[in-house]
Formats: sequence, C-alpha cells, structure tokens
Amino acid sequence: MSLQKVQFVEHNTDIIRQCPGTKNHICCGYQTIDLIEGCVLSCSYCILKAYLKNDVIKVSCDRDAITGELDRRIDGSAGHVLRFGTGELSDSLALDRQLRLNEFLVDYFGNKKKAILELKSKWADFRHLLPHLNPYTVISFSVSPQRFIDAEEKRTSPIHKRLKAARLAQDNGCFVGLHFDPVVIYDGFERDYRYLIEDIGRILDPGKIIWISLGLLRFPAALYGQLIEKKRRYLLTGEFIRGEDGKYRYIKPERIRIYKFLYKLLKNIDSRLFIYLCMERADIWKEVFGITINDNQGLIQLFDERIKNLYGGML
Repeated sequence: MSLQKVQFVEHNTDIIRQCPGTKNHICCGYQTIDLIEGCVLSCSYCILKAYLKNDVIKVSCDRDAITGELDRRIDGSAGHVLRFGTGELSDSLALDRQLRLNEFLVDYFGNKKKAILELKSKWADFRHLLPHLNPYTVISFSVSPQRFIDAEEKRTSPIHKRLKAARLAQDNGCFVGLHFDPVVIYDGFERDYRYLIEDIGRILDPGKIIWISLGLLRFPAALYGQLIEKKRRYLLTGEFIRGEDGKYRYIKPERIRIYKFLYKLLKNIDSRLFIYLCMERADIWKEVFGITINDNQGLIQLFDERIKNLYGGML
C-alpha cells in the first residue's frame, strides 16, 4: 500500500470522542480514537466521501496526549468496560505497516488491562503487530461476499485473506470481531452471503469471535447523489427511504427480512455467537431478536455482560 499526501498533525482535543451515533437509533456506545483521518482504500459507498473534502491523510502524532486522555477516560469509568476503536475516519490497518501507529496502542491496552481496543479493517496484513498482540486487542474485519468486494471495495483485501487473517489473530490469543456492514441487496446476494457464512464457520473458531455486527446499507443524501451519478448498480438495487436522520436506508420490511436471514445463518454456526445491529431502531431490534432494547445503555449493558463472561477476572 503506497503512501500519498500524508500530513502529521499535533494532537487536538477531539482525537478521542464518543461514537456520534444516529438520532433515535441504538448505538453500541464505543469510543473512537482518530489516529488517522482519510483512507487509501476505495470503497464506493464510504461515508467519508461525503465529509472529507480532500485526499490528504492526516496523522495524529502526539502519543503522550493520546494515552493521557485514555487514562482519564478509562480510570474515570464506573461499572462499564470501555471499548475503543480506530476505524471511524480511516481503516485501522491499511497504512499501519508503514506508519506503525497501532503498536503503542496495543501495548497500552495490554498493560492497562481495563478496557478493549478494537482494530477494524478491510486490510488483511497485521503481521507486524504479532509480537505486540494481547487479549485486550480485538482484531476485526468487515466481511462481504467476494463478488461485492470486487465491484465496490477497490484496493481492499479479498475475503479469503481477511478470514485467514482473522484466524491468525485467534491463533495468537486474540478475540476477533466480524462486521457485516454494509449488507447490500443485489441479484444473488442471499446465495453469496450463505456461502460467506459457511466459510466463516469452516475457517474460524466461533468460540473466539467476540461479537458480530449487522448493518444494512445506509448513506447521507450527499453520497446518494454521487452513487446515482456513478451508476453504482450493486448499491442502488432495492427500495430506499429517507429517515429522520437524513440518511437513506432500505425500507423497514426488507431490513427485518434480511437481518433475520443473516441471524439464522450465523446462529447455525454456533448458537452462542453475540450478534448486534448497528445503528438500528428499537422496533427493528424487537422484530429481529425478540428483545427490547430501548436506548444505548441497554446495548452497552449487553456488551458489558458479553465481555465479562469471556474475560472473567481479566478485566
């Protein structure tokens, strides 16, 4: 992966922040560490295309300020296991072999032993991190059928390499996360997702999958216009509705149907898998899972229970 137009910047007060979430939609409550702003991968649906107006990769370089702010947040938490991620404004791994930004974070969380770091990626190479890995770092991958990756996720690793990398993380003592996001409707998508989930069950150890998120395609109006202009056929199949947050989503009955379809396939791998919905309404949760989650705190509590069950006295 080549480096282009990288700018190193001083720490700012917003480098660690609460995930912004979406009004009237359930958010998992994790916190973002924005080490990098901008991405060298080229996913056609990426929401950053609507917000970042230049192609400069900005890198935050004040490690002392970052760890100091992490100390303040983690030590001040009461009753919750805080979860932090670096994949909000960039891909967590795509540039890391060159920039080596994650090593100090992985070491920090391994020494702190009070919180979880999640590295989210579509890039399968993290071998440089192997000497640093510890149980307090979760290596996560976005997963999609290869046909969709070929069409809409340019410059990313193929799905077989992502799953192979996830297994490598498991074999080196880490839990892994899987993010089915965005799930996209296209001709033959159900067959493709069925094969993908079969591969996951064959390659990975389900007992070492810490969580799986499901999130159907959604995007702001600004990006919708770009997709129409560029005739992204995989992304524009299906019926969309504009929600109260201004984002376009598939209509409610389709979202429920597809979530139930994926949930059943995943539970067939292992009934103990922890599966949640990303940025969905409480009524969708009720329809899909049969449980009542009224607000963010309800989902955060489920995460706390999941982590404490897996880590026991380690956290």
